[in-house]
Amino acid sequence: MILVFTERVDLNSRIVLSYLKDHNEPFEVFLEDDAIELEYHIERDQFDYQIYKNQQYICSSEEIKSIWYRRTDIQVTRFGSGEFSQEGLKTYSHEHMKTRTEQIQRCFHQKKCLGKFGFGNYNKIEFLEICTTLNIEIPKTLITRSKRKLLEFWMDCGKAIITKSLAFPYESFHYTESGGMDSYRLGYTVTVGKAEFELLPDFFDLSVFQEKLDKLFEIRTIYLDGKIFSEAIFSQSRDVAALDYRLGYDSGMRMCNYTLPVEVEDQVRKLMQELDLNFGSLDIVFTTDKRYVFLEVNPNGQYGAVSVTTNSNVDYEVAKFLMNG
Repeated sequence: MILVFTERVDLNSRIVLSYLKDHNEPFEVFLEDDAIELEYHIERDQFDYQIYKNQQYICSSEEIKSIWYRRTDIQVTRFGSGEFSQEGLKTYSHEHMKTRTEQIQRCFHQKKCLGKFGFGNYNKIEFLEICTTLNIEIPKTLITRSKRKLLEFWMDCGKAIITKSLAFPYESFHYTESGGMDSYRLGYTVTVGKAEFELLPDFFDLSVFQEKLDKLFEIRTIYLDGKIFSEAIFSQSRDVAALDYRLGYDSGMRMCNYTLPVEVEDQVRKLMQELDLNFGSLDIVFTTDKRYVFLEVNPNGQYGAVSVTTNSNVDYEVAKFLMNG
């Protein structure tokens, strides 16, 4: 049995599932509103569990061939019913659910698992820290809540800096009565200039600021259990995409297959091993002075565009990983 945790709107998951179906591989899909529970049988020399989806039996631990954490993390059923009025019961309910969730994640990580539960978004500060330990080039960065320190950083970077979300960018989906979907998103990269400084108080919420790089082009790299697929994105050819290429997908900017230098691919592999991730999408900038600068990693980022551009069929590579349990 192959277990897949994903979202309804994820097209690539559907393609992977079609490959599993074509190869007669049994699978079960957990969507964002599906609850999972494990029922354990533990003795001195035995640790087994059974898996339930929305209170319906799915399989036993011995029957699990592989697991794919694509988008939706573990969702367990709530303790009790309704809302608790007593603070103590709320705390108990929270800790009860946390214990169950963490144990399910631990059990699944002991199986052949693509993706890492609990890491839908990787800590940006930890990512930057690990890059420094591996001597991987990153943008000059300041994470602060002080306007004075930010002003000094701005001057040091030649008055050219950007800011972006420190955590996971705000994103929300809801379904309309007609079955369509509305999406609201905030979290694109923006510049910080004189006008923004004038609006800032002396102290603000902790935020990340980086030097604005002189880009020749950008690189989107997909890492899958040691395999690397990369595309070059010529975002600087379109004003709308120059700062954040995600804003320029409909602008007609050119994208093509790209092969990273061997030493940069080695950096990618070492980085992902250090992060303990066997899947992720990485954003890299190739600067006008020919430097490869790593920006961030998304443990369950979109890979469809890279798959099409590079003609690498990442969907089938995912299916092969899951089927070769």
